[in-house]
Amino acid sequence: MKKIASLVILFPLTIWLQSCSSSATVATTTTDPKAPQESYQYKIKQVEKHLSTISVPFEITMPDVERQINANLKDLLFEDNSMDDNNYDNFMCKVWKRETITVSAQNETFTFNVPLKVWAKVGYKVMGMSIPPQELTFDFNVKFGSKFSIAPNWQANVQSFPIGYEWVKKPTIRLAGVEISVAGLVEKALNSKQDVILKSLDEAVRKNVEIKKYVIQAWNTAMQPYLMSEKYKTWLKVSPVELQMTPLVTANNKVKATIAIKAYTETVTGAKPTVQMVNDVPDLKVVTTVPDDFQVAIIAEIPHDQASKLTADTLVGQNFSFKEGKYNVQVTSIDIYGQQDKMVIKSGLKGSIQGNIFFKGVPTYDPVKQAIYLEGFDYDLESKNLLVKTANWMFQGAFTKNMKEAMTFPIGNNIDEIKRQVQSSLTNNKVSKGVTLNGKIESLSPDKVYLTPNSIIAVIFAKGKMNLQIDGL
Repeated sequence: MKKIASLVILFPLTIWLQSCSSSATVATTTTDPKAPQESYQYKIKQVEKHLSTISVPFEITMPDVERQINANLKDLLFEDNSMDDNNYDNFMCKVWKRETITVSAQNETFTFNVPLKVWAKVGYKVMGMSIPPQELTFDFNVKFGSKFSIAPNWQANVQSFPIGYEWVKKPTIRLAGVEISVAGLVEKALNSKQDVILKSLDEAVRKNVEIKKYVIQAWNTAMQPYLMSEKYKTWLKVSPVELQMTPLVTANNKVKATIAIKAYTETVTGAKPTVQMVNDVPDLKVVTTVPDDFQVAIIAEIPHDQASKLTADTLVGQNFSFKEGKYNVQVTSIDIYGQQDKMVIKSGLKGSIQGNIFFKGVPTYDPVKQAIYLEGFDYDLESKNLLVKTANWMFQGAFTKNMKEAMTFPIGNNIDEIKRQVQSSLTNNKVSKGVTLNGKIESLSPDKVYLTPNSIIAVIFAKGKMNLQIDGL
């Protein structure tokens, strides 16, 4: 009976002790740390401007030069209507373009072959006899070279020099019924006028070869917004600030050079940006080479609610065990917001911990994985201090690691899609009549990641080359 009585006494005691042990295992800790204050360094998505070079190559064929020269030079090229000027030179003349002027180019020099018709009134001395002034007409071809350059104000500078001439019809006079060649005397007279004639031709070229209007055309064309992505409503906006040009060179009977438009490039989303056309451009800077340093920012954007959903899809409902199953927690909710340059993750828990805890990390772009991850991911200080006091077992196990891994956001597909769209828009894009845009993206490199009240923004540099081909320039 004593044994039975003892068992009767011990059995409830054992049950009570087991009950106490069990309740200790499932005891819960309520967490309510102070939430990190939401704040943002950037209220809206930033406009990323980068200094780039847009090259505008141009070439002029010799037929184009000939056409412009012949269209703009009047038939009467030079006239001297006084017998008494130039120290009473006893010479008058008028010089006309007889036929089409032809042009060739070698190295940095143009060679002009100018067929001329000349009327001259000349007083002579032949064999010691003074002959009254006689009127002569004759034909000859003048050859002269010109070095062509462009001044900072975009005016054409021409420096011509004589090469020689050949007679088509030599000038003669009749003396006592005999035709006497006076080519030598005429040559002497023409040689004295040669500098004046060449100067007048140079001046005619300067006045008639308009370069600036074509440069203004190129400038205004470069400023036009280019649609980079129809899907994302992304425009490339170009804001020129400086003009450069390489020296003129000749090759294969063509004159070539490249205009470099230094400009700020930026991507703009939404409606097509408006631009104001210009009537003037900055002065020219001559450079030996034009750099290929076009770059534009590709922006990948992840809204906070989308990032929260991606993380929640991975974590919400997951159970985590600690101390060989002694403690268990389940993730019930995930919320994301910003605190300056850091992302705050609010995680709801139930089980051995009931309530919320907070994590922080700096959003950073991983170019290898093409993903945004959180650098320095860890508990917020308030949450850490609370857990140290009440549930330090939370620092063990895979919970923090899994949380960090879940806070990785792949954006490679977005970047690849935007890159494809941008490259497509840079390939033989006829942006307007006679204007073709071409370019190539050669590399992508990360710039920065930042937070706005609505989104995580990743900025990636797209670097490469870009040029505008303008027909008729």
